[in-house]
Amino acid sequence: MRRIGVAFGGGGARGLVHVGILRALHKRKKFLPSIVAGTSAGSLAAALYAGGLSQNQIEETAKKFDWFHHVIDFADTVKNVLEKKRGGLVSNANLGDTINKLIDDRSFDELDIDLAVIATDIENLRRVIFTSHRVAEKIDKKELLRFLPEPTDLKPGCSTMIISDYNDVGMAVRASCAIPGFFLPVEIRGMRLLDGGIVDQVPVDVIKAMGADTTIGICLALSVLPQKIKTPADAMEGTIGVLGIHQLRKSLDMADIGFQISGIEKRSIINIKQYDLIDLGEQHMSYWLDVLAEKVKLKKYST
Repeated sequence: MRRIGVAFGGGGARGLVHVGILRALHKRKKFLPSIVAGTSAGSLAAALYAGGLSQNQIEETAKKFDWFHHVIDFADTVKNVLEKKRGGLVSNANLGDTINKLIDDRSFDELDIDLAVIATDIENLRRVIFTSHRVAEKIDKKELLRFLPEPTDLKPGCSTMIISDYNDVGMAVRASCAIPGFFLPVEIRGMRLLDGGIVDQVPVDVIKAMGADTTIGICLALSVLPQKIKTPADAMEGTIGVLGIHQLRKSLDMADIGFQISGIEKRSIINIKQYDLIDLGEQHMSYWLDVLAEKVKLKKYST
């Protein structure tokens, strides 16, 4: 049987779209993925799915989610300030505990679905991929290098570290979601990790390297480029967004089905009560699954 892989992209609170993506996949069970990878908000969706939560449980979790109970840890924030560990405004330490509780504290190796979580080690110019031993043993490193080449004497690049002996899935997701400047870097094994979207916003290359035969990549980023520059934050967000277009296009072009969610241009990246985004995600995924089904049918006919 062909292995289907889904790469869930980052997008802050707009990641609610991924709940709808999963709803559409559950309705078309022959397309349910056995390989998932996620960046930032996408890593949260991927971890809950790989952790065995039902669609109802995922939707209930999304609707109960709260920044101040499930993500931000003020005690850890104060502790970091007192220890003069800067790099962000607040700690997202509660997020790791939230994820681990939901998946019953299972490690990457204990999950039924192959999962990879992407984070960034800016200080060492490195992409960090957290996954299981079984994935690490078979992962195609040439596929990873094709998307993100190592640095050479003549050209810049970014190295990739694969970590397969780290059991804390929640901590990895927390690192992947550490938005630069807002959340404090997450310390793991001497590294201070930040949001995986800095190096790989839609990790299609990762699911391909993990062995997916059919790949789906979902992008939430391009739709939120500011229409007008009104504030310094708009200027910064717009600059980062434009610089990332080439990377995003390259990722989506690598997928069998790679698409940008439209209709979220004015949606907030911090408002987690935008529940209609779930329906929007389902609509998009349902359409693209029809496209994928037609592709599969034509391929079978041609062979």
